[in-house]
Amino acid sequence: MGIATVLAATAGLNLAGSSWAGALNWIVLGLVLAINCVILYSNLTATTSVQAAFSRKGDPDLARIDVAALLKAAEAGFPRWVWVLQNARHVVVFGAAALA
Repeated sequence: MGIATVLAATAGLNLAGSSWAGALNWIVLGLVLAINCVILYSNLTATTSVQAAFSRKGDPDLARIDVAALLKAAEAGFPRWVWVLQNARHVVVFGAAALA
């Protein structure tokens, strides 16, 4: 079951006036907020994480890779709208949590 299904079910319960809707709203909001925080943390620590993964391999070729430059080059391959959409998601999730 995907997040879209969970959100649709929650919306349906809200529209139906279910007594479970309020509690379910808070649970779903908490999950979405937690997931977004994990995604944001992962994005912010990507360089360190990849460097650590390369170090664990013990491969001298991997040790010579400039991970920051590698990730920057990989990010440059995405269309601009991906970053706009990602930032919009953060604004919506954190904004909704703040309003709630």
